Amino acid sequence: MEIRIIGASHAGIACALRAREENPDSNIVIYEKQKSIGFVAQSIPLYLAGDSNFLKLSSYTTIAELEAKHITVKTQTVIDSVDLSNKTIHYVDMVYDVEKEDHFDKLVVATGSYPSLSLVQDGFVDKLYVIKKFEDAVKIRQLMAESRSCIVIGGGAIGIEMAKILSELKIETTIIHSSDFILNRYLDKEIALDMQNALVENGVKIITNTLITSIDEENLKDSNRKISHVRTADGQHFEADGIIYATGFRPNSFLVANQVALGDRGAIIVDDYMQTSHPDVYAVGDCATTKLTNVKEPTYVPHASDAIRQGDVAGANLAGNTVQLKYSQGTYKLNFDRDISLCMSGLTHEKAKQEGFDSDVVTIRDQYVNGNAFFEAYLVYEKVTHKILGIQCKGSSFEVGAQAEIISLAIQNNLTVEDIQYSDFYFKHGFNNPRSFTQILADAIRQKEKAVK
Repeated sequence: MEIRIIGASHAGIACALRAREENPDSNIVIYEKQKSIGFVAQSIPLYLAGDSNFLKLSSYTTIAELEAKHITVKTQTVIDSVDLSNKTIHYVDMVYDVEKEDHFDKLVVATGSYPSLSLVQDGFVDKLYVIKKFEDAVKIRQLMAESRSCIVIGGGAIGIEMAKILSELKIETTIIHSSDFILNRYLDKEIALDMQNALVENGVKIITNTLITSIDEENLKDSNRKISHVRTADGQHFEADGIIYATGFRPNSFLVANQVALGDRGAIIVDDYMQTSHPDVYAVGDCATTKLTNVKEPTYVPHASDAIRQGDVAGANLAGNTVQLKYSQGTYKLNFDRDISLCMSGLTHEKAKQEGFDSDVVTIRDQYVNGNAFFEAYLVYEKVTHKILGIQCKGSSFEVGAQAEIISLAIQNNLTVEDIQYSDFYFKHGFNNPRSFTQILADAIRQKEKAVK
């Protein structure tokens, strides 16, 4: 079987490895336009914060490791077109500037995403930065070394991480966000405002509910410096030494856009086997839709963890659909600063209501008897059944990440708070309340309901 994979990031590599395991006699070829493979963009904030091991952090596999498994890797290769009817790929070998054609039995599209840059005009590239590739990280680090001020457009996960790093370097930092509070796709307003206030206390200026209408730059007289200008719909004007554009990503589905069904934001629609509307074509990672637990419609959610899961499932199914992908809960962990982590899984309270749930929330907090380590958990649940819908938690305790993963598993299996209330977790020695956080949450719900009665 001739297997071709377009894209050698998280999803594409996971797919190739599983496809080789399941199909030892197949011929597997990965096409990648970059010079290297397996770049971990999530390591960029670590590098910008001063981690010297960026090259080790930024890739989890090598071409040699894949070729040792008899997987052919063609880097610096640009795919011009794909003809699904004739099962052909037309590409350009950028090293030798040669056009070539290839054929496939099964095709996996793992082309990823690209930064959403709706306001950027042609030619305006000097002082605007995105966060996607290795080269982007190097450019932003140079910006940090030279700048006194910076504007971050977008108050999502990437924008917040960048603003925190910039402010720690004493760079005057302004976030401009279109919604009325930051991290609105991840958190409910109560927790988001806590994080927002913490950023402000650390010197970050945050402008919310604001739409940007134009971006341009100016060459300063008698200087080699350029200043970036941002203007908003309500007449505000901001200027800085550089702009980091962090408004999210769009699916890179252009190669097959007119040949398979597309969904949310132009992402390729896939089923539970990662199969597209074409029976011999699969799509994985940031170019494909994701099915979220308790959400009615497939959604575009670019997420590294899901990309790896999707790639693995697609690789298992190329010889026949046997493995179904479990729905995603959108489980994330953000390093808010060196001490505080922010984790979430499932629906926010606002999203739960939008999906038709009669939901409620409870909040708990616990901390170590000796020291400042703590965690706070904000649980979203269905009122009548106590079905778990989501969690948002933050803290300096190592417990935070584990809590989000436990709740993710509970949501995946449609469990109630009572189902996990007495699960066998270790004794939390050193905490003010040594019981498991699931017991504390169940108590909080009971007390809340008694108070209403």
